[in-house]
Amino acid sequence: MNEPLVVRDPAMRPIGELLREPALTCPPETTVAEAARAMTDGRRRCLLIPLPGGSFGILTEGDLRRRVVAAGMDAQVPVAAVMTSPARTAVADTLGADALLDMLTHGVRRLPVLSATGEPLGVIEDADLLANATRGGFLLRAEIARAENSDRLVAATARIPTLAVALSRARVAALDVSAVHSALVESAVSRTVELVDAESPCDAAWLVLGSVARREALPGSDVDSATTWADDTSGESARVRATRVHSLLDRCGLRADDKGALASRPRFARSLADWDAAIDGWLADPYSDQGLVMLSMLLDSRVVGGEPEFDLASSTARALRPRSDALRLLLREAVEDKARMPARRGIVSRRAEPMNVKVHGLSPVVNIARWAGTASGLAAETTPIRLRAAASSGALSEDDARVLAETFDVFTQIRLRNQCEQIERGEPPTDVVDPDRLSPLQRSLLAGAVREVAGVQRTLAYAGPPA
Repeated sequence: MNEPLVVRDPAMRPIGELLREPALTCPPETTVAEAARAMTDGRRRCLLIPLPGGSFGILTEGDLRRRVVAAGMDAQVPVAAVMTSPARTAVADTLGADALLDMLTHGVRRLPVLSATGEPLGVIEDADLLANATRGGFLLRAEIARAENSDRLVAATARIPTLAVALSRARVAALDVSAVHSALVESAVSRTVELVDAESPCDAAWLVLGSVARREALPGSDVDSATTWADDTSGESARVRATRVHSLLDRCGLRADDKGALASRPRFARSLADWDAAIDGWLADPYSDQGLVMLSMLLDSRVVGGEPEFDLASSTARALRPRSDALRLLLREAVEDKARMPARRGIVSRRAEPMNVKVHGLSPVVNIARWAGTASGLAAETTPIRLRAAASSGALSEDDARVLAETFDVFTQIRLRNQCEQIERGEPPTDVVDPDRLSPLQRSLLAGAVREVAGVQRTLAYAGPPA
């Protein structure tokens, strides 16, 4: 039986094409009464307030209800007193899927759309981007963010794997399911840190690493973490907090990295100055102290608790980019870890050995994209965004970037389908797939994807990146 097409439009269209009407704006000194009247007359659910420096505030119907009516505020106060500012914005050529992920990550329902020169064009709403199946992600994220205690958080996060299965069964594209799942996990980590800090305040920043930071996690993914703090702060409280955070995350079903990438370990818990010194040392000798591994992990990091200036991905990328020797080593590591299919068990049975799709398929693509994205000027980004940037900058040929993006999609589809089937059977989700349990089409796609990635790896190994 033919399967329905995946639900991807309008997420694959630029958001500027999806705007229904021009932006409604007003000055900051406009009264709330005047603003409400303008929204009513224009049949709009929000308006934008241009602010100095090119940023914007936003006033929504919800703001009027909560901050004016419910609070008993005088309707003659200026909108500047009740608006949300600065509003998150996106440029018109942003893909709907990327805008949707940003909205989900930050818990906003409306996103002002700007021209390339910063002029407001309109406001995109979640309903303009969402298939009905993905609305559950917004609802669950809100429940996680509002969890007032650990028991409520545990109950909410228990539904994350079920939502991933539901989205997959609704034919939502695997990359979109992965993005929604990652945003929910990131929200759960952030709320866990907040709950722990409420009992024992800590000024250290909390970072997620790996697939969660790249927004490519699936139900079988673990949670890697790191922490950093200002140079004049003691780190003891940060390490104690990390143990408590991961204890609660374990209760939430979000298991810690089994290889030890944990904010409770000294290797991943350092002051900002110590991180900078370590990065310099790893660049000077990438093979000492697992330097290449650590640099790669920091390139895939994201601050989810604390101030943005503790962003280690950007500082690592800035330090690494001028070091052509270290970049070459990063590329060499990416092409030497070959994509491969498992061997057959025997000549007679011809049955294939199980395959770890992440290790032997997905990781080589992620590793090449990390190198290429860093060489192209990016820090922590998704693998598809890194590949697009690499094609634009010339770090990868357009054909190689396209092949890697397509194979990344194939590997993610197979991983997701496998993990959803495991969850439905009551098994823990893993990346280990038995090729003999795949359909002929899936086996063909998997084998073809492995061959394509291995071909790109051979090209980069022998000829190097494009001149």
